[in-house]
Amino acid sequence: MKFREFFVKHHAIHYGFICLIANILAVVSTNLTSFPMPDTTPLREWIEFMHSHSVLVLTIAISCYSLPTILCILYGLKTIKFRQKPKEYTEVLVHMPIAYSLRGTTGWISNALCEVVILLYLKITANMDIAFILISSFTSYIFLTILTFTLSFFSLETLNRNLVLPALYPQGNISRVNRASLSSLKNMFLFYFFSTAVFPTAYLGIRLFFTKRYNVEIPNYLDFVFTLLLLLIGLVLTFLIAYFFQRPLKKLTESANEISKGNYDVSTKICSNDEMGILGDSFNAMAKSLKEKEFMRDTFGKIVTPQVRDYLLSGNAGLGGKTLEITVMFCDIRGFTTLSEHMRPEEVVSLLNSYFTGLEKCIASHGGVINKYIGDAVMALFGAPVPSSTHATDAYLAALDMRKSLEEMNKSFVQKGMPEIHFGIGLHSGPVLAGNIGASSRMEYTVIGDTVNTASRIEGLCKTYKTDLLISDTTANLSGEELTFVDESEIRGRTGKVKLYTK
Repeated sequence: MKFREFFVKHHAIHYGFICLIANILAVVSTNLTSFPMPDTTPLREWIEFMHSHSVLVLTIAISCYSLPTILCILYGLKTIKFRQKPKEYTEVLVHMPIAYSLRGTTGWISNALCEVVILLYLKITANMDIAFILISSFTSYIFLTILTFTLSFFSLETLNRNLVLPALYPQGNISRVNRASLSSLKNMFLFYFFSTAVFPTAYLGIRLFFTKRYNVEIPNYLDFVFTLLLLLIGLVLTFLIAYFFQRPLKKLTESANEISKGNYDVSTKICSNDEMGILGDSFNAMAKSLKEKEFMRDTFGKIVTPQVRDYLLSGNAGLGGKTLEITVMFCDIRGFTTLSEHMRPEEVVSLLNSYFTGLEKCIASHGGVINKYIGDAVMALFGAPVPSSTHATDAYLAALDMRKSLEEMNKSFVQKGMPEIHFGIGLHSGPVLAGNIGASSRMEYTVIGDTVNTASRIEGLCKTYKTDLLISDTTANLSGEELTFVDESEIRGRTGKVKLYTK
């Protein structure tokens, strides 16, 4: 962990060292795979010139190979001033792999230019045939340049994506930074293909062409070493490319599995400014949006019942409705006005919340929904918004459970020094118009019709008949339960009498 923190803190310097290591590996690779040179007069003259001017050659070599080091150090120092500007430094940081890699190749480019100048000088002054030397040197320098850049870029890109960027930007969200050309996955794959297939083939073809032209015998071991080196480079680059995708895709898979389980508190931290980083940021935005929608859905389900919520969210949010056969329940606290006069407002709210919670559990357990709270009264529906053929039986069983639940709640209220509660329940079944009622900008899901009014009137008769439950003959017949006949009563607003039952 200490090494990780140390590396991240001084990543600009360490990136420079990695570029130098890439240069050394390129030199070693070239020496291991160097083809024999033909014994020609121009080549002997060139070798003799370098021996006779060894100080000049050494000075040029040291100067050229010091150039990448100096440029990398200067670039590293330059990036320090951006540390206090997070936005600018993010853009600098995501471009560091390509910036360092390009600077790391300047030694080979400058050395090649110096060699061209010297060869042209010899061509003019000594009339030396420089064609073979020039092509051979250029081939080697191009190989060294591309190999150095390839090793540097993929090594730094791997460290940048998986170590430095995640440590400095743990939340990700860097995909909006202007992308360098090689940050595109398409360009990266093209570069990978060029580095592992096109360039090695071209380099080998050029070398073989010149060795055959000048009848140079190639040792058998050299073919094996060169092939092994190319396979090794290809294997390393393939591993790095696979690593680029394996980790972020694994993170996305794990996060997707969590979301499928209903856990929206997930975040996939993919720190790159290519398409994979954009995918990670988009995934995080999707998870955040799903979390917000689930929160709104849960909150909506507390304002209205989950059944009504699902009904509205399924596309039934317009004004209007349809006729349903349902059972309507009204439940009202007896003497609540007198009861609340002797309690503080916060005590009244606490009492009602506990009371309504108990009733809601009983109603919901039998498929009913509380449509609205009217002061201390509850209006519940059975068979709406989800139709049910057993709505009358469900309402009856819910009423019995409410009676038992109230007994338990009263015991708790007494222990807390609160008064007991007594209620009256009225049940009636029949056709209603169920749907969204109100203004186009403010509506509610409810039911209207004679059935609703009758259920409310029946609940009001509980006082008259001194009972906590009255059931209309319509509901009694639909439920099929054995009930006790109470009376045949007139209902205000209706012609004729209604038979009332209880249990």
